[in-house]
Amino acid sequence: MADLLGLETDRTVQKDAVISECTRYRYKLTRRWDGANPMLPVCMLNPSTADHEKDDPTIRELTHFATLWGYGGLSIINLLAFRASTPKVMMAAADPFGPENGTFIQRALTDARHNNAPLLAAWGNGGTWADSDEWFRERAAFNMVSLVCLGLTKDGHPKHPMARGVHRIPRDQQPIAYGWRGGQ
Repeated sequence: MADLLGLETDRTVQKDAVISECTRYRYKLTRRWDGANPMLPVCMLNPSTADHEKDDPTIRELTHFATLWGYGGLSIINLLAFRASTPKVMMAAADPFGPENGTFIQRALTDARHNNAPLLAAWGNGGTWADSDEWFRERAAFNMVSLVCLGLTKDGHPKHPMARGVHRIPRDQQPIAYGWRGGQ
């Protein structure tokens, strides 16, 4: 069965997540629906409720774009690993970054470089917290990983997939170069 854009909706999706033993942090989330196509690496602000079993609206939206662009899955990391439904709650945490987040971010960048894949930056305006976005962009440049986005906020940050109102992302949006580009 296909949706309005002709994309398959009935498919088996392999779901996985790396969550800390204390369950406060999610370091990585993957969704794989087509092993013949590459994974889309994504970096957002912080994880919400999606885990190895359930998706949330953001994951469903990212799945739409990844499928539209020809990817066979998602590999999602976050600037900050603390699990919260709102950035306000996450930013109030004692350690929103998470003890192992740097390792998972580096692995994602290494994988993107190895696969010559651009990484989708999608953290919205909240990425400026503790200069997390700048830190990530520096790591991407050091690892020679190109960044793309779904569009920019009015302040120049990569839009979150669930942007609303006049900032809503068109359903046929193609990736847009963001920040440092590999090979430059």
